Amino acid sequence: MAEFVGIDPAGVRRLITSMDDAVQRAQTLRPSLSASIAEAGTDWPAGPGAEVLDGVGRFLDETRRDLTWRTQTIERVEGASSQGGLRSAEFAFGDAAAARTAGTLAGKRTLAAWQAYQKDPSVQNWEKVQGVLREGQGRTADAAYSAGLFATLGTGAFVGIFAAVSARNQNDTRGYSPANLAKAKKDLGPLAEAFASTDAAGTLPRDLRDRALGDLPIADMAALLGLARQAREFVLAAGAKLLQYSGSRVDGKDWNIYWLAKALSRDVGATQRFLASAENAALLLRPEVVNGLDGTDFEQLLATALDGALAPGTGDVTLRRDAWLNIINTLSRKNFWPSLTSDHEKGEWISASAPSSVGQVLAKHVPQYFPELIAVWNQGHNVPVITPTEDWRGVDSEKIAGFFGGLLQGHGTLAPLKTGYGKFLLDLDLGKNHPFGDAPTEAEREEQRGIFYRKAVDAGALASMIFAGLHEADLSAEATNEIIADLLLLPMDALIGWGAGEMVSKGVWVGALTGKTADAVGKNDLKGVVEGLLNEGGPGEASDLIDVLVDSQLAAFNLSRQAHGEAPLGDSDLRQLKDLFYGRLEPVLKDALRARGG
Repeated sequence: MAEFVGIDPAGVRRLITSMDDAVQRAQTLRPSLSASIAEAGTDWPAGPGAEVLDGVGRFLDETRRDLTWRTQTIERVEGASSQGGLRSAEFAFGDAAAARTAGTLAGKRTLAAWQAYQKDPSVQNWEKVQGVLREGQGRTADAAYSAGLFATLGTGAFVGIFAAVSARNQNDTRGYSPANLAKAKKDLGPLAEAFASTDAAGTLPRDLRDRALGDLPIADMAALLGLARQAREFVLAAGAKLLQYSGSRVDGKDWNIYWLAKALSRDVGATQRFLASAENAALLLRPEVVNGLDGTDFEQLLATALDGALAPGTGDVTLRRDAWLNIINTLSRKNFWPSLTSDHEKGEWISASAPSSVGQVLAKHVPQYFPELIAVWNQGHNVPVITPTEDWRGVDSEKIAGFFGGLLQGHGTLAPLKTGYGKFLLDLDLGKNHPFGDAPTEAEREEQRGIFYRKAVDAGALASMIFAGLHEADLSAEATNEIIADLLLLPMDALIGWGAGEMVSKGVWVGALTGKTADAVGKNDLKGVVEGLLNEGGPGEASDLIDVLVDSQLAAFNLSRQAHGEAPLGDSDLRQLKDLFYGRLEPVLKDALRARGG
């Protein structure tokens, strides 16, 4: 008889924890209470004694087991509704004992039908097998029911049934296609869900789990991932094995990896742990894997998994960092760059016509680690500002440049990367601080200078990292020039964003420019000026560009100071600041021009 159940799983887990604590305290108290009662003798009033604590313990234990069963079931049952933290659904059984009894009987019926089919593999006997398998639909989400099912069905029958269904539905050489697995789900779905529910509850028979990860055909292992939301440990173990077989030269699409991506997209924690393994990260991000299912939604599935696992604040902070370290190290190698382009040809990357979903996710989320990458970059270039932590010494400046080169190589990654770059510069808020100090005491001025210098160094290091990546990327001169212009103007855009936007809109900023910069901006937008200088080439190109950019940044910086309520810098301070901007910009720009051939 169906029973309606409503539960707040998180709240129940807290209650169960409190029950466990109460049982432990009762067990600790009982010997002392018994001894005290015995010592009191006739002074102890008639009535129950220490055995009361035994009753309390039994009640709490029984209640805990019932609540655990209900919570595990409602988190897996199909059709459960959710509102806030409350989930509600109709249960097929009133308690775990009834569920297990029903599962035990179902296992016996399934085994009998399977054995009859083995003796006489007729169509009629196979239809009987299908009939008993499909009885489990909506029931095997209950771990107690499934435990009873497996207790009588046995591992051999489970493996044999999977093989028989596979022979009827799997037409592809490398696993079930989505269409084929949809057909097989009618028969295998309840068994896969039974496997998942008992594994999550810790009641899956050990020999069945070992068999599934041992000699079960790879396609059937992948099918388990595609048919049901499997327990995290199984996803990790099966995924590692599937990747060992992936990317081979066997004809046909590797659908087994498709189901791994599907499983990872449903479990942030599993994806983080998976990518925290350097071997797994390298195998998963190979071009032949990422690009091996062209024409399907595989790359989007993989991007969804990465998005959930790599976004700021998600999951475990240490696992997320380790995953990023492995991704940066892996994608710093040029032979992995085709993974960041949607179109590929014989292992060579080419200009992609469609944005890379994977590349866009990485470009969107890598800014969270700009401070750590900057520290590594500065150390590699002998700029002792902040020493990178031990955790980040697994990367170096060469790998950082290679990683950004791969991102810029891919189509559609520049926009999110620019967004993160611009936000980082906005958060630095250079216009808020006096670059050389204006406090009353020398100690305070020294502190102000130190703050501004560190911010300026960080801004310069970030630009250097990205430009170093641009040097590595294989882009046309026109595309490279456009990116250079975009990136070079970002610091100025950020200064304007710090508070000078209204002044710019009123033309005050243009009025603050001088010399050739004012003339150029008066005739064209600044990006057009920069692109024009880049495209013209010839002697003096670098110095002309630097003059335009430094003058523009100085003007924007002074307006930002005014927007913060601070006085503009005097001529002497402006000259010093100009030298500082030159010092941070000149090597970056010259390297960019040299790499481009200018």
